[in-house]
Amino acid sequence: MMSVAEDTPSAPKGPSIVALIGVVAVLTLIAAGGGWLLGGQLGLGPSQATKADGDKQAAPEEVPTGSVVPLKPILTNIKIPQDVWIRLEAGVVARPGEKVSDELAATVAGDFMAFMKTVNLMQLRGPAGIEYLRTDLQERAVMRSEGKIEKVYIWALVME
Repeated sequence: MMSVAEDTPSAPKGPSIVALIGVVAVLTLIAAGGGWLLGGQLGLGPSQATKADGDKQAAPEEVPTGSVVPLKPILTNIKIPQDVWIRLEAGVVARPGEKVSDELAATVAGDFMAFMKTVNLMQLRGPAGIEYLRTDLQERAVMRSEGKIEKVYIWALVME
């Protein structure tokens, strides 16, 4: 007769802990090397402050930016359906060297309100609809300000 212990096959042994640590170390080195290589190709490495021919430091490029003027929140209903109310919080960016007065900001906000009263709810669907709205508002702001306004930002758009 055979004993029960002889009939059952022994459980296969798993990989040793040393082999597991070795595999994790190799994969970590491969990932670090790949990140370093990709960062170098994208130009994300450490910046060179000195040139080979001299000790001149690179001057940062100045990007001209205009002033940001927040508009008062606009609360109005839309054309279709008329029971939907919209709250629009937006701001305008003046061209460099230009200044947006309070009167001009109020005029642009009033123009935005008049435009929002003509909007259909279907026009505001999805990211493309919001981008079209921003583009339309920007065109109106540029026309109303005679070119003093460069860009329009929509900070919040709530529909109820």
